[in-house]
Amino acid sequence: MALTPALVNFVDPKGRRVTAENSYLTPQVLERPNLRVITSATVTKVVFDKTGDQPRAVGVEFTSSRDGPRFKVGARKEVILW
Repeated sequence: MALTPALVNFVDPKGRRVTAENSYLTPQVLERPNLRVITSATVTKVVFDKTGDQPRAVGVEFTSSRDGPRFKVGARKEVILW
């Protein structure tokens, strides 16, 4: 049995299909001081906290170019990769 990714469609209140970006990253959300959206970046490593029973993602390391500097950022609640 082959595994294929599921397609998820989002529909706005007027019945139009929208992207995940448009449905979640509204202008009100993007104005939040504790959110920074970085485009055209590549995650090079997911940082885990292994002190508990289960490893937990607590941040990421990323870069904007192949030979560019790598940055580490932490998250208090969740790490979302897209």
